[in-house]
Formats: sequence, C-alpha cells, structure tokens
Amino acid sequence: MTSADQTKRNYERRPYPNTDPKKIVSGGGTLPPLGWMQAIGRPGRPAPQRVLVAGCGTGTEAFAVRREWPDAEIVAVDFSPRTIAVARRVQRAERLVRPITFLTADLTDPGLARLTGGDFDLITCHGVLSYLPQPGRVLRHLAACLRPDGALYLGVNGEAHPATRLRPWLASFGLAVDELKDERRLRTLLGLWDSLHDDDLGELSTMSASYLGGDICGPHFNNWPLAQWRAEANRCGWEIAGTAVHPMALRLTMERAHHRELFPASPADLAATFDQARPAGFHRILLRRAPAGGLDVLAPRPSAPALCWTGFFSVRFSTPKARRPVTATLRCPTFDLRVDLPLTIAQVDTLRALAQTKLAPATWKNTWMKNEASRRTLWLLSALGAVAVQAT
Repeated sequence: MTSADQTKRNYERRPYPNTDPKKIVSGGGTLPPLGWMQAIGRPGRPAPQRVLVAGCGTGTEAFAVRREWPDAEIVAVDFSPRTIAVARRVQRAERLVRPITFLTADLTDPGLARLTGGDFDLITCHGVLSYLPQPGRVLRHLAACLRPDGALYLGVNGEAHPATRLRPWLASFGLAVDELKDERRLRTLLGLWDSLHDDDLGELSTMSASYLGGDICGPHFNNWPLAQWRAEANRCGWEIAGTAVHPMALRLTMERAHHRELFPASPADLAATFDQARPAGFHRILLRRAPAGGLDVLAPRPSAPALCWTGFFSVRFSTPKARRPVTATLRCPTFDLRVDLPLTIAQVDTLRALAQTKLAPATWKNTWMKNEASRRTLWLLSALGAVAVQAT
C-alpha cells in the first residue's frame, strides 16, 4: 500500500478535523483571517463570487467561508466519501440559505477543474499538501481551477512542525506512529511532550484522535522550510504574494531600524528570510499568478503597474507643521499592528488619494520612485501589505 493510499485510509477511518456538528459549524479551524486572503491575494478586487475549499474535511473551513461571504458560491471537495457524508449531513441540519456544494474528489485528479466547474476567484487549501507525496501535481491542478486574477491560500507544514521530532520521539518509547492507537500511554507521553514545549501549537495531549492520526502520526509528511515550498510553487507558475507572519515580523525589525538591512527584498524573499531566522511549524501562504514583472512594486517594468490600496490597513495623517514631516499612522486591527511612517507632502497627497480611490493613477511613480528614500517608504507599504501590485 502506497503512502497516498494509507493517507486516504487514515482520513476515511478518522474524518478530519472532527464529527461534532456544533464544532464544525461554529469553528474556523486554524485558517488565517479571510479578509487577509482577499486583501493580499486579490488586492483591489471585489469580494469573491466563487470559492473552492480544496481538501475540506468535514466542512469546518467551508462553513467559515460561508459566514464571511454569504453571497459567494462555495464548492468544497475532499477525497474521503465518509468525510463528505458528514459535511453534507451537518449542512442539511443547518438549512443554509445558500448551501455549499460538497463533492467527493481527489486533488491529484487531472480532471479537477472539470469536476468542480473551475473559474474560481479564491481557493483555500489548508493542511492538505503536507500529507501528499507529490504536492506539485496538486498545485498545477489548482492553477487550472483559478481565474487569471484569482489567488490560492496554502496552509502547509513548516520545518518546525511538531511531527518532525515528535514521531521519532514517540517511536523511541516503542509506539507504532504509523498506526496510531488512542491509548492512555500515548496521552501520557504527549503530556510529557507538552510540558517540555512552550509554543503556539497548543496542548497535543488534548487534541482529538483525528488530529493526531492525520497531522502527527500519518504515513507521509512534507515538513518543509518556506524556501522549499516557494520553489515548489514557482515551478508550478505561482509566486508568493505574502504570508500571515511576515507583516508582524517586519514590524518587529522596524523598532530599531533593522528593517533597513532587508530593503529592497520582495514579499516572497522577506518571508523566506524570516523563516530561515526562525523556522515556522506551519506556513500560511498567499499565492498569485504573477503579472508581467512580478509582484514586487519596485521591480523594473516597461510601464507602470497598477498600484492599489489593499484595504487591510486604515491610515490617518498628522497635522502638517513647519519643518516637520507629516506622519502617516497605519493600523491593522486584524494583526494588531500600528506603524508610523514620516512622509513628504507629495507622498501624503498620493497616499490619501490611493486610500480613497483604491487605485493609484498611472503617474504614481513620479512620487514614489524618484529617490531611494521614497522607494524605501513604498517598499515598506508593500511589504506590510498596505499596497500591492494588482494582477492584470
């Protein structure tokens, strides 16, 4: 039996993440904010009309998407018939005004776009590709399902995922990690593990058997650093538009002006650099099909790209005073971020207009690209996620 077959059998035995209707409908899993996906993945675009939840499990994430975008058409697929049966049963009990289309489908199937109808504005694929032997195949199939201006959210394991060290550690105590049994000794050992680890991944000893069997002790894992996931995505025609951690990481570097050493790194380069310094246990990545010249606002192009306001930050300006630069205060309540940037009067005028109209005029380079100080400020706005290149 191949590892792919073992993975299917594992999730058929233990529907993921659980079978409790209340938790399925009210939870959101560990998805990052859906507003962030829209702002960074589809900057300047209206709310998605068609969303694909690729690898939906029992439907937790699909129901979260429904709450965020009640008017969207949502298709959710999983390769486990039993899991899809649970999701459909919960949906019937909920009697949603606009139901979700739950389908049994394999993401490795070349006919995925035909099965799902394709033409999606946004695809979420959370906690799936880490457990498939050939993730690149799925990335290519998902690309065929997406509109040219669409985005793919990818949630995948990182180098510091607990399974990397936990599996051999449990095996050293004589546990068969490929055939996990939810027994007292396992819980005791996980309690010991928890007492030795103070991180944001939660208490493993309290996790459900479905989570442990799939995320920790399954038959196959791709626990990769971000640079490796990026290389795999690039081979399939994707580029990183942002990650859920790098705006906060960049803000930390700004406290003592250490961010100057990072200029003019692209969002993808920034994310890889931060992951090298502090490897993540899980990556939350936004992928886009890069427009001509890429996603970097500073990249040279024959013509100016469409620069847009993502809407992920609000901005206020201080009152102009003689011989003092105006301060732009950017706030992002979702990530609890505040950033103060000194601006020239010309920059204030263009940034205020951009925040109001959402799309910069073609002459925006006259303000933001005339010297290194201006380019550095534009780079910060882009790296934080306040502005972005709009896909064409």
